[in-house]
Amino acid sequence: MTAVDFVFSELPFHAWRSTPQVMPGAHVHTDIELNFLLSGQADYFHAGRFYTVPPRRLVVFWAGMPHRLTALAPGTEYYCMTLPLAWFLEWNLGGALPNRLLTGELILEPSDQAAAYDEATMARWAEDLTRGDAEGRRIALLETEARLRRLGGTIGMEPGMEKAISSARGRQWERIADYIGRHYREPLTVARIAEAVGLHANYAATAFREGAGLSLWEYVTRLRISHAQRLLLTTDWTAERIALDCGFRSPARFFATFKRLCGVTPRQYRHR
Repeated sequence: MTAVDFVFSELPFHAWRSTPQVMPGAHVHTDIELNFLLSGQADYFHAGRFYTVPPRRLVVFWAGMPHRLTALAPGTEYYCMTLPLAWFLEWNLGGALPNRLLTGELILEPSDQAAAYDEATMARWAEDLTRGDAEGRRIALLETEARLRRLGGTIGMEPGMEKAISSARGRQWERIADYIGRHYREPLTVARIAEAVGLHANYAATAFREGAGLSLWEYVTRLRISHAQRLLLTTDWTAERIALDCGFRSPARFFATFKRLCGVTPRQYRHR
Protein backbone atom coordinates (compact mmCIF):
# COMPACT_ATOMS: atom_id res chain seq x y z
CA MET A 1 0.00 0.00 0.00
CA THR A 2 1.34 3.42 -0.86
CA ALA A 3 1.41 6.21 1.71
CA VAL A 4 -1.38 8.01 -0.11
CA ASP A 5 -3.98 6.16 -2.16
CA PHE A 6 -6.04 8.72 -4.05
CA VAL A 7 -8.30 6.28 -5.93
CA PHE A 8 -11.85 5.70 -4.77
CA SER A 9 -11.75 2.06 -5.85
CA GLU A 10 -14.30 -0.65 -5.20
CA LEU A 11 -13.08 -3.96 -3.83
CA PRO A 12 -14.80 -7.31 -4.48
CA PHE A 13 -17.01 -9.16 -2.01
CA HIS A 14 -14.23 -10.90 -0.12
CA ALA A 15 -13.19 -12.04 3.36
CA TRP A 16 -9.81 -13.08 4.72
CA ARG A 17 -7.75 -13.58 7.87
CA SER A 18 -4.47 -11.72 8.29
CA THR A 19 -2.07 -9.91 10.57
CA PRO A 20 -2.88 -6.23 10.06
CA GLN A 21 -0.17 -3.60 9.69
CA VAL A 22 -0.04 0.04 10.74
CA MET A 23 -0.94 2.00 7.61
CA PRO A 24 1.49 4.72 6.44
CA GLY A 25 -1.37 6.97 5.38
CA ALA A 26 -5.13 7.29 5.21
CA HIS A 27 -6.83 5.61 2.26
CA VAL A 28 -10.32 5.08 0.88
CA HIS A 29 -12.33 2.52 -1.04
CA THR A 30 -16.07 2.63 -1.53
CA ASP A 31 -17.06 -0.56 0.30
CA ILE A 32 -18.62 -1.36 3.64
CA GLU A 33 -15.87 -3.02 5.70
CA LEU A 34 -16.31 -5.50 8.55
CA ASN A 35 -13.41 -6.23 10.92
CA PHE A 36 -13.23 -8.75 13.77
CA LEU A 37 -10.10 -8.72 15.95
CA LEU A 38 -9.21 -12.19 17.12
CA SER A 39 -6.55 -10.90 19.49
CA GLY A 40 -4.69 -7.72 20.41
CA GLN A 41 -6.06 -4.21 20.07
CA ALA A 42 -6.24 -1.65 17.26
CA ASP A 43 -6.35 2.14 17.06
CA TYR A 44 -8.37 3.38 14.10
CA PHE A 45 -8.46 6.82 12.49
CA HIS A 46 -11.75 7.10 10.60
CA ALA A 47 -13.56 10.13 9.22
CA GLY A 48 -11.62 12.50 11.45
CA ARG A 49 -12.18 10.58 14.67
CA PHE A 50 -9.99 8.22 16.66
CA TYR A 51 -11.07 4.90 18.13
CA THR A 52 -9.50 2.16 20.20
CA VAL A 53 -11.09 -1.16 19.27
CA PRO A 54 -10.89 -4.15 21.66
CA PRO A 55 -10.59 -7.77 20.51
CA ARG A 56 -13.52 -10.08 19.79
CA ARG A 57 -15.99 -7.36 18.83
CA LEU A 58 -17.37 -6.86 15.33
CA VAL A 59 -16.56 -3.45 13.84
CA VAL A 60 -18.33 -2.06 10.76
CA PHE A 61 -17.60 1.16 8.84
CA TRP A 62 -17.95 2.73 5.42
CA ALA A 63 -14.49 2.78 3.89
CA GLY A 64 -15.44 5.65 1.58
CA MET A 65 -14.32 7.88 4.45
CA PRO A 66 -10.53 8.29 4.83
CA HIS A 67 -9.35 5.72 7.36
CA ARG A 68 -6.16 4.26 8.73
CA LEU A 69 -4.87 1.80 11.32
CA THR A 70 -2.60 3.99 13.43
CA ALA A 71 -1.43 1.55 16.14
CA LEU A 72 -1.66 -2.16 16.88
CA ALA A 73 -0.94 -4.21 19.98
CA PRO A 74 1.63 -6.99 19.48
CA GLY A 75 0.08 -10.20 18.20
CA THR A 76 -3.03 -8.57 16.72
CA GLU A 77 -4.84 -10.73 14.18
CA TYR A 78 -8.17 -10.13 12.51
CA TYR A 79 -10.74 -11.17 9.96
CA CYS A 80 -11.69 -8.58 7.36
CA MET A 81 -14.56 -8.48 4.88
CA THR A 82 -15.30 -5.97 2.11
CA LEU A 83 -18.88 -5.62 0.89
CA PRO A 84 -19.67 -3.44 -2.17
CA LEU A 85 -21.63 -0.39 -1.09
CA ALA A 86 -24.33 -0.81 -3.74
CA TRP A 87 -25.13 -4.31 -2.45
CA PHE A 88 -25.46 -2.95 1.08
CA LEU A 89 -27.80 -0.16 -0.07
CA GLU A 90 -30.00 -2.61 -2.02
CA TRP A 91 -30.86 -4.38 1.23
CA ASN A 92 -32.82 -1.32 2.47
CA LEU A 93 -31.97 -2.23 6.04
CA GLY A 94 -33.89 0.61 7.60
CA GLY A 95 -33.22 1.87 11.11
CA ALA A 96 -30.21 3.93 12.07
CA LEU A 97 -27.40 1.71 10.78
CA PRO A 98 -27.16 2.84 7.11
CA ASN A 99 -27.30 6.54 7.93
CA ARG A 100 -24.79 6.25 10.76
CA LEU A 101 -22.35 4.35 8.57
CA LEU A 102 -22.69 6.72 5.60
CA THR A 103 -22.21 9.80 7.76
CA GLY A 104 -18.89 8.52 9.04
CA GLU A 105 -19.50 6.56 12.24
CA LEU A 106 -17.51 3.49 13.12
CA ILE A 107 -20.01 1.01 14.56
CA LEU A 108 -18.93 -1.42 17.27
CA GLU A 109 -20.91 -4.46 18.42
CA PRO A 110 -21.96 -3.32 21.91
CA SER A 111 -21.05 -6.53 23.74
CA ASP A 112 -18.89 -9.63 23.33
CA GLN A 113 -21.82 -12.01 23.58
CA ALA A 114 -21.73 -12.68 19.84
CA ALA A 115 -17.93 -13.17 19.73
CA ALA A 116 -17.97 -16.95 19.29
CA TYR A 117 -20.59 -16.70 16.54
CA ASP A 118 -18.72 -13.90 14.73
CA GLU A 119 -15.41 -15.73 14.85
CA ALA A 120 -16.89 -18.93 13.45
CA THR A 121 -18.91 -17.07 10.83
CA MET A 122 -16.03 -14.90 9.63
CA ALA A 123 -13.86 -18.02 9.34
CA ARG A 124 -16.54 -19.68 7.22
CA TRP A 125 -16.93 -16.57 5.04
CA ALA A 126 -13.18 -16.41 4.45
CA GLU A 127 -13.15 -20.06 3.38
CA ASP A 128 -16.23 -19.82 1.16
CA LEU A 129 -15.24 -16.60 -0.61
CA THR A 130 -11.65 -17.67 -1.13
CA ARG A 131 -12.73 -21.01 -2.61
CA GLY A 132 -15.00 -19.23 -5.09
CA ASP A 133 -17.90 -21.65 -4.72
CA ALA A 134 -21.06 -19.97 -6.05
CA GLU A 135 -23.39 -21.48 -3.44
CA GLY A 136 -20.97 -20.66 -0.61
CA ARG A 137 -20.75 -17.09 -1.89
CA ARG A 138 -24.54 -16.79 -1.95
CA ILE A 139 -24.85 -18.15 1.59
CA ALA A 140 -22.12 -15.79 2.81
CA LEU A 141 -23.98 -12.84 1.31
CA LEU A 142 -27.26 -13.86 2.96
CA GLU A 143 -25.51 -14.36 6.29
CA THR A 144 -23.82 -10.97 6.01
CA GLU A 145 -27.16 -9.28 5.45
CA ALA A 146 -28.66 -11.10 8.43
CA ARG A 147 -25.71 -10.17 10.65
CA LEU A 148 -25.94 -6.48 9.74
CA ARG A 149 -29.70 -6.48 10.28
CA ARG A 150 -29.13 -7.91 13.75
CA LEU A 151 -26.40 -5.36 14.46
CA GLY A 152 -28.74 -2.59 13.38
CA GLY A 153 -31.07 -3.49 16.21
CA THR A 154 -28.38 -3.29 18.87
CA ILE A 155 -25.88 -0.67 17.72
CA GLY A 156 -24.15 1.49 20.24
CA MET A 157 -20.73 2.80 21.03
CA GLU A 158 -18.86 1.40 23.97
CA PRO A 159 -18.29 4.17 26.56
CA GLY A 160 -14.81 5.56 26.21
CA MET A 161 -14.12 3.85 22.91
CA GLU A 162 -13.67 7.10 21.04
CA LYS A 163 -10.32 8.55 22.07
CA ALA A 164 -10.02 12.10 23.30
CA ILE A 165 -8.18 14.36 20.87
CA SER A 166 -4.71 14.86 22.27
CA SER A 167 -3.17 18.32 22.50
CA ALA A 168 0.37 16.97 22.89
CA ARG A 169 3.01 18.08 20.41
CA GLY A 170 3.27 15.53 17.64
CA ARG A 171 -0.44 14.71 17.83
CA GLN A 172 -1.58 18.10 16.58
CA TRP A 173 -2.62 16.58 13.28
CA GLU A 174 -5.41 14.82 15.19
CA ARG A 175 -6.84 18.16 16.29
CA ILE A 176 -6.61 19.38 12.70
CA ALA A 177 -8.43 16.27 11.43
CA ASP A 178 -11.10 16.69 14.10
CA TYR A 179 -11.73 20.29 13.02
CA ILE A 180 -11.85 19.39 9.33
CA GLY A 181 -14.23 16.51 10.03
CA ARG A 182 -16.69 18.95 11.58
CA HIS A 183 -16.33 21.77 9.02
CA TYR A 184 -15.34 20.29 5.64
CA ARG A 185 -18.64 21.34 4.03
CA GLU A 186 -17.97 24.99 4.85
CA PRO A 187 -15.71 27.39 2.92
CA LEU A 188 -12.22 26.47 4.13
CA THR A 189 -8.66 27.57 3.60
CA VAL A 190 -5.46 26.24 5.11
CA ALA A 191 -5.10 29.54 6.96
CA ARG A 192 -8.58 29.24 8.49
CA ILE A 193 -7.99 25.65 9.57
CA ALA A 194 -4.62 26.54 11.12
CA GLU A 195 -6.07 29.52 12.96
CA ALA A 196 -8.90 27.38 14.39
CA VAL A 197 -6.39 25.00 16.00
CA GLY A 198 -3.92 27.71 17.02
CA LEU A 199 -1.10 26.91 14.59
CA HIS A 200 0.79 28.68 11.82
CA ALA A 201 -0.51 27.64 8.39
CA ASN A 202 2.79 26.15 7.17
CA TYR A 203 3.34 24.30 10.43
CA ALA A 204 -0.23 22.93 10.40
CA ALA A 205 0.15 21.68 6.83
CA THR A 206 3.45 19.95 7.61
CA ALA A 207 2.21 18.41 10.87
CA PHE A 208 -0.88 17.03 9.17
CA ARG A 209 1.02 15.48 6.27
CA GLU A 210 3.52 13.85 8.63
CA GLY A 211 0.78 12.45 10.87
CA ALA A 212 -1.95 11.51 8.39
CA GLY A 213 0.14 10.56 5.38
CA LEU A 214 -1.62 12.91 2.98
CA SER A 215 -1.87 16.66 2.52
CA LEU A 216 -4.28 18.71 4.55
CA TRP A 217 -6.16 19.90 1.48
CA GLU A 218 -6.36 16.45 -0.07
CA TYR A 219 -8.02 15.28 3.14
CA VAL A 220 -10.62 18.04 2.88
CA THR A 221 -11.24 17.06 -0.73
CA ARG A 222 -11.63 13.37 0.11
CA LEU A 223 -14.24 14.09 2.76
CA ARG A 224 -16.17 16.26 0.31
CA ILE A 225 -16.09 13.59 -2.39
CA SER A 226 -17.13 10.90 0.13
CA HIS A 227 -20.09 13.08 1.07
CA ALA A 228 -20.93 13.53 -2.62
CA GLN A 229 -20.86 9.77 -3.22
CA ARG A 230 -23.34 9.24 -0.41
CA LEU A 231 -25.70 11.91 -1.79
CA LEU A 232 -25.46 10.55 -5.33
CA LEU A 233 -26.50 7.11 -4.07
CA THR A 234 -29.17 8.12 -1.57
CA THR A 235 -30.85 11.24 -3.02
CA ASP A 236 -32.16 12.49 -6.35
CA TRP A 237 -30.39 15.85 -5.97
CA THR A 238 -28.76 17.36 -9.03
CA ALA A 239 -24.98 17.25 -9.25
CA GLU A 240 -24.96 21.05 -9.00
CA ARG A 241 -26.85 20.98 -5.70
CA ILE A 242 -24.58 18.23 -4.38
CA ALA A 243 -21.49 20.23 -5.32
CA LEU A 244 -22.60 23.19 -3.24
CA ASP A 245 -23.72 21.03 -0.31
CA CYS A 246 -20.29 19.37 -0.22
CA GLY A 247 -18.41 22.67 -0.02
CA PHE A 248 -17.19 23.08 -3.60
CA ARG A 249 -17.12 26.65 -4.88
CA SER A 250 -18.44 25.71 -8.30
CA PRO A 251 -20.00 22.71 -10.06
CA ALA A 252 -17.14 22.74 -12.58
CA ARG A 253 -14.54 22.24 -9.84
CA PHE A 254 -16.67 19.50 -8.32
CA PHE A 255 -16.99 17.64 -11.64
CA ALA A 256 -13.25 17.83 -12.31
CA THR A 257 -12.33 16.68 -8.80
CA PHE A 258 -14.88 13.85 -8.79
CA LYS A 259 -13.63 12.55 -12.15
CA ARG A 260 -10.00 12.73 -10.95
CA LEU A 261 -10.64 10.75 -7.78
CA CYS A 262 -13.39 8.37 -8.88
CA GLY A 263 -12.51 7.82 -12.51
CA VAL A 264 -16.06 8.57 -13.68
CA THR A 265 -18.37 11.58 -13.71
CA PRO A 266 -20.98 12.06 -10.95
CA ARG A 267 -23.71 11.04 -13.40
CA GLN A 268 -21.86 7.87 -14.40
CA TYR A 269 -21.20 7.01 -10.76
CA ARG A 270 -24.90 7.31 -9.92
CA HIS A 271 -26.00 5.14 -12.84
CA ARG A 272 -23.35 2.48 -12.20
